[in-house]
Amino acid sequence: MIKDIQEIGQFLIGYGFEGLIAGLVVFFLLKFFLPGYLSEKGKNLATREDIASITDEIERVRAQYSIVLEELKNKNQLRLAAIDRRLEAHQEAFVLWRKLISYAHTDEIGKVVLECQDCWEKNCLYLEPAVRESFSDSYSAAHTHNVLLQNRNDSERVQENWNRIIKSGDIILQAAQLPALTALEKEIIDKTK
Repeated sequence: MIKDIQEIGQFLIGYGFEGLIAGLVVFFLLKFFLPGYLSEKGKNLATREDIASITDEIERVRAQYSIVLEELKNKNQLRLAAIDRRLEAHQEAFVLWRKLISYAHTDEIGKVVLECQDCWEKNCLYLEPAVRESFSDSYSAAHTHNVLLQNRNDSERVQENWNRIIKSGDIILQAAQLPALTALEKEIIDKTK
């Protein structure tokens, strides 16, 4: 290294004192300042690249969370809309079930049964499976109830048929997660037999 400095010094002396000073300045810059400068620049560049990489990863994760959050919001909105529609469907089925009981012993029962069938067709996707089955069974039983009453020779069969009509009310209420019929309501319904 000292030999290198001597050779550089000899070369610069050929250019005079100013050349020697300029050469020494360049030498010291190259020897001491430039490596530190380049090292620091390299660190800064690596840090910037790391920060860019981390930022890209954060943005990617944010985008994924945003998509998942939006999907959850949409599903919840659909669920809320379906819950409202489901409650309406159960309410309509309950109202028609009450109408079935009221008209079970009249000649108008056929019209009510048709209303029930129409309701079932419009709402079957929103009705709980147990309600779908029970409601359909209930209006079918109501349709044949008058015929069974006219025969009067099989009171057990008449009672079983009436029970098929009656049980739908509690099933609808349970599916809509509402309290069951009170004893008084059941008593009133039983009096309409």
